[in-house]
Amino acid sequence: MTVPATEAVQTAETQEIVTTFASYGSTWAIYIGLVLLMIGIIWYAIRKWHFAIKWFIASVILAGALTPGHPVDYAETYSPLVLNSVVLLFDGDSAGFMAGIKTIIWVFVTVFLVGLAAWFGFKFWRKKQGQSNNKSATSKPAEKRMATPVEPTLGDEDSVTEESSDSPTDNPTNPEKS
Repeated sequence: MTVPATEAVQTAETQEIVTTFASYGSTWAIYIGLVLLMIGIIWYAIRKWHFAIKWFIASVILAGALTPGHPVDYAETYSPLVLNSVVLLFDGDSAGFMAGIKTIIWVFVTVFLVGLAAWFGFKFWRKKQGQSNNKSATSKPAEKRMATPVEPTLGDEDSVTEESSDSPTDNPTNPEKS
């Protein structure tokens, strides 16, 4: 619904204009993608830190940015709850602000604990897999293990002397090389 700037708008029409728009779904998709990109960049920047610390930071961002809430009571759409809560705080509704923050904290705690549980479960599963592989390796008969070949590098004096001793002029007893 497009309203010319000079036309007077009634209150009900104003609320409809403010709370709904045509690209609502694509806006949320782009917003979620950008939040995940931000988390990926931060995760890459702190990639050498312990998983629990990285997951704590990611959980704070996920809970804060992606917890949805209605911007107003009569709206059918959602917006990030942290933004709604800040607007309520600026409007003087500290009870509404605290309710939003409590919801964000509950979402954070849930996301953080589920992530840690998944991480510990994965580590436990990998440890079990390693133990079962070790048991199966010890129960099999010993297999013949071969040495890993070492490639000569530039500057190795040993490789130069071996090549010169394998030439047909230096080694007349080797009929294959002549």
